[in-house]
Amino acid sequence: MIQHTPTHHSPVTGMTRAGVFFFFMAAGYFLARNYAAASSPVSWLNWKKAALILCAYVFWIFVSMALFGFPSTLLGWMANMGIGHVPLGVILWFLRDLMVFVLISGILFRIPRPCLAVLCLAALIPFSTESSIRLTFQYGDMACNIIHPRGLGAFALGMLLSPYSLKELKDMVEKAWVYVLIVFPAVFAWEVYHRGHESALFLCMGVLWIASCSLLATRYFRKFSSFCARLGPSIFLVYAAHTLVYRFLIRLGLPEGSYWMWGLAVPAVFLVLSGVYFLLGRICPGVLRYIALKS
Repeated sequence: MIQHTPTHHSPVTGMTRAGVFFFFMAAGYFLARNYAAASSPVSWLNWKKAALILCAYVFWIFVSMALFGFPSTLLGWMANMGIGHVPLGVILWFLRDLMVFVLISGILFRIPRPCLAVLCLAALIPFSTESSIRLTFQYGDMACNIIHPRGLGAFALGMLLSPYSLKELKDMVEKAWVYVLIVFPAVFAWEVYHRGHESALFLCMGVLWIASCSLLATRYFRKFSSFCARLGPSIFLVYAAHTLVYRFLIRLGLPEGSYWMWGLAVPAVFLVLSGVYFLLGRICPGVLRYIALKS
């Protein structure tokens, strides 16, 4: 949400670059955990869950078109739907790619772990170098026009970690958080001043940094972390809708480029959209399955 505000980039923006990487990784982890616990054989292609993501994807594309205008040509419709182009709403490329990864997740789950590790490295490292600068996550670049290999690498990495329970992963973070909080700022500073494109090391360290900060929050700010956890189910709706709210705020006159104003707007938008989610959960809970992926 911080990255998508219409302000100049800041250190805080850079330190949140691993957010989408983490989303892909978490999706692969929990899906593989579900597959491992399933009593029936896992299908090669997960059509059912991919179709749910498609419903949410199409819904938010149409909401975006209702606000920004419907195209008049077939090519315009294809571009808005993210076929060979950045999807309308920009951030919805994540949903498009996630839909593809979930669809083939049964195949990935059947791949032997050493082969899955090779696939993960092959998808992450070559597409996290200076030579792949055109394949960044930035608006207008090729990464948003095609299925990005780096997202697949993050998804596969989550599947690789799935044999470990959340408690085991938490114990690992507890042993390493001090080193992570020391090393990550150094990696971050190097990337900011010496590279135009974040590396696989930066993204993986960023995930560990997020996990370490979360661990400290649950330890020293229990009420705050419990409050955030209760808002967890609304995250998907917040992700899909927050840039639309930003556009609305700009039309209302909120100045672009004001770091402090948008710094206050981010948590406000988050809380408002979370409130909308829980309100819909009371009024028409069934719709959340198709627009917010509520299970």
